[in-house]
Amino acid sequence: MINLYFCNGKACVWNSKDVLALREEHRIVGSLVGNYPIKPFQIQTKWLPLQLLPEETKLLMDKGIAQLVSLPKELPDSTVAQLFYDKRNKLCEDQISVFKENRKQQILEKADEIFEGKKRKYLEALEKKKKAQKLSETPVVTTAETPSVQNTNAESKSSHDENSSNSAVVCKENMESEPGGVSVDEEEKNGSKSESQVCDTESINLDKNAIIEAELAKVSGISKEMCLVQLFTECPWKTKCDPVNWNYPSSEIEKLRYAVYKDLWEKKYYITSGVKFGGDFMAYEGDPLKYHALFIIVCLCRGQRFQGYDLVTYGRLGHQVKKTVSLASLNDRGEVDYISLSWENEMT
Repeated sequence: MINLYFCNGKACVWNSKDVLALREEHRIVGSLVGNYPIKPFQIQTKWLPLQLLPEETKLLMDKGIAQLVSLPKELPDSTVAQLFYDKRNKLCEDQISVFKENRKQQILEKADEIFEGKKRKYLEALEKKKKAQKLSETPVVTTAETPSVQNTNAESKSSHDENSSNSAVVCKENMESEPGGVSVDEEEKNGSKSESQVCDTESINLDKNAIIEAELAKVSGISKEMCLVQLFTECPWKTKCDPVNWNYPSSEIEKLRYAVYKDLWEKKYYITSGVKFGGDFMAYEGDPLKYHALFIIVCLCRGQRFQGYDLVTYGRLGHQVKKTVSLASLNDRGEVDYISLSWENEMT
C-alpha cells in the first residue's frame, strides 16, 4: 500500500516509484511541487514531492490503494543515523569503483593511440640525447698566442712563419693527444655510426602490453568530496507512521467535486486541476504528457443560479482554447449530469 504523507492539509507522495505507479496504473496525475535537484533555481521543471488533489487522495483511500499517514515529530535515533551514514559511504564507494572501471575502459579503447604517443615521445627524447652527446664530443682546436711584432720586417716575417709552424704543430698535437679530438676519417666513421644508431632507434620494439599496464596502474579513484550525493526524499528504512483521520468531503461543494472526479475517473479519464482554464477539472483521454484536454469541467451545485453572461464566458473560453466546457451537477438520484456548451459564430 502506498503511503500518502499528510502535511499542512495536503497529501504528498515522496517515493518516485509510487509516483510512477500512481500515474501508469491508477491514472492519478497530481502535480510536482519540489525543486529540481540539479537546477534548483529554475521553475520550469519541478521535482518531488507529488502533491495530490483532495479528490485524488480520497479516491485512493476509498479504493484501498493508499493510506494517509503522518511522520512522527521526534528526530531519528542513533541507529537510523548510522544506517544513513553507512549508506552514503557505500554510495561513494560504488561511484569510485564505477569511475575506475570507466577510466580503464577508456584506456583500453585508446590503447593504440596511447602506445604510439609514448613511442614517439621516447624516440624524440632519445634523439635529443644523441645530439647532446655528439655536441659534447666535438673537438676543440686551440692556437698558440702570437708573439709581439718586431719593428724590423725580417723579424716580423720570421716571427710570422714561426708562429704559423707552431700553430700547425699545436693543432696536430691537439688533434692527436686530446681525448676529444678526432680526425676527419674518424668523424666520417662516427657520422655513419650515428646515422645507423638513429635507424636503430626507429626500429625499437617497445612492449605495448607493459605500457598499457603501466597506464592502468596509474588510474586512481575520485575523492568523496567529488562524489554525487543522493538526496533522500523518503526514509529508506521503515519508520513508524501515525494514521491520519481526515474529514473529507464535508461541505456540499466538496461532495459534488468528489462525485464528479470519481465519475470521470471510473470512465477512464485522466483528471487534473482546471484552475488554469477557469474550471474545476480538466479531463484527458490519455496521459496529459501525450494528449490535450478534451473537457473543462465546471462543478455547479444543484439549484445554483448564474447569469447569462456566465454562459457566454464559459462558451467563449472553450472556443478560444478549443475545448468543450461541461457543467457538472448531481441529480435527484445522486448521479452526475453533464451539460456541454459550444460556441456559435452567429446567434439567431
